[in-house]
Amino acid sequence: MAAKFYVVWRGKTPGIYTDWNTCKSQVDGFAGARYKSFKTRAEAETAYRSGAPSAAAKKKKPATKRSSSSRGPKTYSASEVAEVDAQVKIFTDGGCEPNPGKAGSGMALYRDGAISELWYGLYNPRGTNNTAELNALHQALIRAEQEIAKGKTIAIFCDSKYSIQCVTQWAAGWEKKGWKKPGGEIKNLELIQRMYALYLKLKGRIRVLHVNGHVGIEGNELADRMSILGIDTQATAFTRYEEPLDVAALLTMRTG
Repeated sequence: MAAKFYVVWRGKTPGIYTDWNTCKSQVDGFAGARYKSFKTRAEAETAYRSGAPSAAAKKKKPATKRSSSSRGPKTYSASEVAEVDAQVKIFTDGGCEPNPGKAGSGMALYRDGAISELWYGLYNPRGTNNTAELNALHQALIRAEQEIAKGKTIAIFCDSKYSIQCVTQWAAGWEKKGWKKPGGEIKNLELIQRMYALYLKLKGRIRVLHVNGHVGIEGNELADRMSILGIDTQATAFTRYEEPLDVAALLTMRTG
């Protein structure tokens, strides 16, 4: 994923941080912590100078009706992820440095709540973040099919709404219109077509759910580390991580 900047207005040491682990250390256990991620340093600096947004400012405007095809997926919190009833939980992430640029994908697979496998690779020297995210989700669908054949229940967690909606919402309409959409080409079309065909086979037996990236959800954080490992190692194959699965050590690896 692209680099982010983290503003801590209320925490152990307020300021601007350039990686999630440091930010997290400032807000963990701090009552009333207030923090947020931004895409650019300029946005972060402006937000920091302006102070934490008030509770009133955070209230959402009244919702307007949207079609089912435009409505985005619900975002699951860490506690909600833990409550999802599935024997196998698969987390995916894609990274790109810069975007477009060097891209890689990562996956973390949990069995009965414990980390079981990590995967990384699909390196593309001229990739995009969206393609890397789609590739990771595609690998999760492939693995889900294998686990379903073993009688397992599956939930997939992805931090890319674009990827989720491409496969679970938009593809159906694109297919009906001859794989076309108003306003331009469908990017990553061949990949999306393969993913959609597989999704239709599995539909009703899997859940593909959205989580936010870099908010402390362990599986998402590990998938992120694997996507960056894919970039750093330039592994073109999707490769199983064979080192010890020491979560604390893995989380010290470079983030996306």
